[in-house]
Amino acid sequence: MKAFLLSAACFMLFACSGSDEDNVNNGNNPGNGEVSNTLHMSFKTPDWEQFINCEQLDLYGFAVSESANAVSATSASTKETFYFSIPVDSSAMVAPGNLKKYAITGYGDNVNPFEFSQKLPITQGSATYLISSLGFGADDYNEVVAIQYIGSEPNNAVFKVKCRYAMHAYELGNSQNIKPITGTFHFKVRTSKN
Repeated sequence: MKAFLLSAACFMLFACSGSDEDNVNNGNNPGNGEVSNTLHMSFKTPDWEQFINCEQLDLYGFAVSESANAVSATSASTKETFYFSIPVDSSAMVAPGNLKKYAITGYGDNVNPFEFSQKLPITQGSATYLISSLGFGADDYNEVVAIQYIGSEPNNAVFKVKCRYAMHAYELGNSQNIKPITGTFHFKVRTSKN
């Protein structure tokens, strides 16, 4: 399953728009906990941070379980890759109880709706990566803060989802080197109308 997810991610590359300094100065600080209205992906580690503009990112889900699809993309500029899972059925997307905290999963291991996982370089430009660890608690969560229905397509309902997250990630090849990562994201996603 992970091999399929990795190959799917390779086909979806998105570019960073604007520098991190410009985005932080414009109030898009990945460490402040607020979720920008701009479609984006942000992260902050002890070593670096980025706010990646995702206004041009068009996400289509792929099945990861009977109840969930996942969306994924890799940033061409930062080499960060994420997986975010959503309900298969659009009617499940709008349930009022969805606005809460969910688990962080191991990188690419998403199987339930609203789980989040990611991989990113340990420092900007590094060939060494941090990957998310399974966890759920005060310092390990993906919190869905808003879901907005924005339209319909022939087979899909289209939503915008805002989340903030905190996780622990370990260095690939050195599981003793664990770093905290925090951030936010705001994506446009599609769910099936069937």
